[in-house]
Amino acid sequence: MSVPTTVSAVRPAGRPGPDGATGPAPRPGTAAASGGPDASGPTLARHIVVIGGGIAGLAAAHRLTGAGLRVTLLESTGRVGGKLRSGEIAGTPVDLGAEALRVPRPEAVDLARAVGLGDRLRVPAATDAALWTRGALRPIPSCRGRDVLGRARTADTYEVSLRAAVPQLFEAARHDGALLTGVRAVRRRTAEQQRRAAEERQAVERRRIAEERRIAEQRRLADRPGTAGQPGLPGRARSGPLVPRPRSGFTRPGPGAGADVGCAGPESAGGLPGGPRGAHTIPDLSRGGPDYLGLDGGAGTLAGAVADAVRAAGGEILRNTPALALTRGPYGWEVRTAARTLLCDGLVLATPAWTAATLLAAEAPLAAAELSEVAYASMALVTMAFRRSHLEGLTAFDGRCGFLVPPGDGHTIKASTFLTRKWDWLSERAKDLFLLRTSIGRYGQEEILYLDDADLVSAALRDLGEATGLTARPVATDVTRWIGGLPHYAVGHPARVTRVRNGLSTLPGLRLCGAAYDGVGVADCVASGQRAADEIIAAEAA
Repeated sequence: MSVPTTVSAVRPAGRPGPDGATGPAPRPGTAAASGGPDASGPTLARHIVVIGGGIAGLAAAHRLTGAGLRVTLLESTGRVGGKLRSGEIAGTPVDLGAEALRVPRPEAVDLARAVGLGDRLRVPAATDAALWTRGALRPIPSCRGRDVLGRARTADTYEVSLRAAVPQLFEAARHDGALLTGVRAVRRRTAEQQRRAAEERQAVERRRIAEERRIAEQRRLADRPGTAGQPGLPGRARSGPLVPRPRSGFTRPGPGAGADVGCAGPESAGGLPGGPRGAHTIPDLSRGGPDYLGLDGGAGTLAGAVADAVRAAGGEILRNTPALALTRGPYGWEVRTAARTLLCDGLVLATPAWTAATLLAAEAPLAAAELSEVAYASMALVTMAFRRSHLEGLTAFDGRCGFLVPPGDGHTIKASTFLTRKWDWLSERAKDLFLLRTSIGRYGQEEILYLDDADLVSAALRDLGEATGLTARPVATDVTRWIGGLPHYAVGHPARVTRVRNGLSTLPGLRLCGAAYDGVGVADCVASGQRAADEIIAAEAA
């Protein structure tokens, strides 16, 4: 006999049940206190618990609430967003974590639009980046008119993130003795990724065109005499309002790349041809455009907007509430916290791999063992504000949004982003200031991160002075440490992820998502969370 599924009960952990035993109470509508089926009990909305309040968990919760499921999100810390974090320096809002949304993978940009941030999307203003190597800032290397990823230098945007490619090039060059050999190796490894990304974009564009045609037809029918009040015709489109098109003068930007610490990658020049500096519109991504976008006010604001949308849809977000244990029961999952036990029909684990390993140790020991092998790197972001007048005459900052530093050159910083050059919205807010940040800490070389803040700032200033000629002291600084912040994908990582997911396939209603699996960028994490939610929705509907 099939047992109806209901809203999960929530009761303080350890409180005696009706029979005097501790543990979760019988679920309403599934089993009566006597143990028999409660055929007359009401069937209510199914309950999904999302563990982890980073952008992957938030994206999953947003998707699940949009499908009408009851969602409870548990976040172990006092804030949501994970590596998306907003802050302030010298009175100016600034990102203290990831600060750009990748366009070729559109999930993060689409999510921003879905939660009402579409009018705050901004193209990067800077047009170039450099490598600091052999004592000078040098252009990103190219071979016979092609960029480091092997693509011809045209107005088309890059397909692959420099954040992943540049370290591979450095490593290949060190082992093989030639940068060209490294370029060829990277091209081979990324060819399949480029093909899949192109197919995905084409599919997204086809769906977008079909949806716009459907909405246009509904509106046309609604405007016809005698159709007012007909169900489904003049109503709101299920996918939300259409995104306004930019004016026809918007064209593809020229080629260029920019360093982006924490979410580093190529940044095509963007803007509005013929328009005044600081004028903004929503970029038409379907017709080409920048490879990355930012948000006016900072990418960190995306997390708060998604959390607000989840709450508005009926979801519950519990901060300072770590999950302590998971148990698979006869009617679903039991999630134990310090204060209570939650019963649910499905689970999304949007946590670092080591947390997922701990939670899954009892129910899936082999998968937990695999997850415990995923390594993590730590880093620190040193954000600084300078008087603009103190940078006059320093050409290193002209036309660039930053530089990357190859390993092995003996420097402390590994990258720097010229925030005021990169984002017009920052330049407009901090008119007398120049904001930049540096990234410190490489995988396996993270002892320096435990120095005092003042020592990290001094180290960053020393390297900045050598690279750019900057000698001024900042008027404000901020040091943000991300200990264990980024998973380090070792050789064989995709195979490990496949083994983990295959091993968990026998546990109904459980999915994993986050940076530990399919990519560390914001868009990768959003896509991972949405994929996990979609699979749970499909399973619930089956």
